[in-house]
Amino acid sequence: MAQQLTFVPPPHELQYYDALFTLADRSRAGRLGGQEAVAFLSLSKLPVEVLKSIWAMSDVPKTNALDRTKFHVSVRLIQMYQNGVKPADSALSCPAGTPAMRAAYFEGVTG
Repeated sequence: MAQQLTFVPPPHELQYYDALFTLADRSRAGRLGGQEAVAFLSLSKLPVEVLKSIWAMSDVPKTNALDRTKFHVSVRLIQMYQNGVKPADSALSCPAGTPAMRAAYFEGVTG
């Protein structure tokens, strides 16, 4: 069984993460199915194989959908990948001494 990753955006980033979720959740279902998630997360311009791995790590327990909490994990993993940072723990903390990271980038989305 995959380890469940947890990530709670810090207060100064929460609004950005929630705004991204609102943009991605076009059906207003409160969760993203596969097609909605692929459509939005692909805007990160990460390779498909990386996005598949991010989906697998985020969708724990497996429901084949991303709720707001799982979406936050996905965005954090994308941010870390885009900044070349490996998570230090299951809470997706940055290793000590890591410089400030740029926000996750999604083509056509401004924050």
